[in-house]
Amino acid sequence: MLDRKTETAKWQFTPHQHRGPAEQFGENDHIYSPKLHNGSFKSRGLATFMGAPYCPPDRHKIREMGAKICFLAVPWDQGQIVRAGASQGAAGLRDATTQYFPYMFEYDVDLLSFFRVVDCGDVPTVPGNNIKSQEYTADYVTECLEGGAKVILFGGDHSLPIPGAKALSRFTGSGKMGYLHVDCHLDAGPDWAGNLITNCSGAPRALDLPNCNARNMAHMGSRNSLNPKDWWDFYVDNEIRVVTMPEMIERGLEVCANEIFERVKKDTDSLYFTWDTDSIDISCMPANSAPECYGLKGREVIQLARIAGRHGCDILDIVELCPDFDPSQISAKMTVNMIYHYLGSRAQTLRQQGKQP
Repeated sequence: MLDRKTETAKWQFTPHQHRGPAEQFGENDHIYSPKLHNGSFKSRGLATFMGAPYCPPDRHKIREMGAKICFLAVPWDQGQIVRAGASQGAAGLRDATTQYFPYMFEYDVDLLSFFRVVDCGDVPTVPGNNIKSQEYTADYVTECLEGGAKVILFGGDHSLPIPGAKALSRFTGSGKMGYLHVDCHLDAGPDWAGNLITNCSGAPRALDLPNCNARNMAHMGSRNSLNPKDWWDFYVDNEIRVVTMPEMIERGLEVCANEIFERVKKDTDSLYFTWDTDSIDISCMPANSAPECYGLKGREVIQLARIAGRHGCDILDIVELCPDFDPSQISAKMTVNMIYHYLGSRAQTLRQQGKQP
């Protein structure tokens, strides 16, 4: 906790809504029913993810605070080939987290204090300039990794894994990196009308990285016809494992998810997991850049998040949430639970292994 006399930079959780004349200052106030007032529950205030403390995206500050999870947002949707709106994704997500406590009884864990979660704000972007915006993103992600934290990277459109994976590749150095892609779309265009860095080219750009091998890449969730033939050819030609939605339904999510996680993690030193919200069925995720039917249902989403938490990753990116298309907040709340259950399962797994985050 913060020593309020010395004002050190150590991690602490006392949101501004707990300060002032009706001050409420208790180390565990945030996981119990209110004593004096609602505090940060249903109060957006100075919005951060999960109500976590803000930390500058600086490796030294992150280490000083002892943060093990950095939430970093990228409000960028000018790399998409379909409808815009994902630039508002992080704002919608942060707002939706005010409707939840950071304590999860299923895992008996306070996510905030266990991981010392911090919100590192938004990556600055340059309108109309994909290259410069992606350079900034890679640099900001690098700061989080070098600060000793894992990263929840939130888009934004699905061009996000291009700079995200680049940052993890640099951080991994001479080691090997795995790449897992869960999506309705294969996103494997070598280019889109000559543009190499749109939201439909994440997988080819990952394979371009010096320490990412096709043997440690996999995709799950593809369906329907927004998948041109050259995207499919990319996976076939490079012998990258693809679990389509029909196969997942036939064999079961548990079997398929564990198979692809084991593939991408085998003999690797780091893992990048990119999860597009359009992998989720339109009935559960209407607020997406390219919503599709025949996708993951709510229970399967949480099941996949829990499986992912058991395996773990260095960067989890979640993309294409467009909250303005869903005033009911069904989509945003689903996305919050994707992340919370991933973190809850991860905390449970680490505890069972006798490890710290």
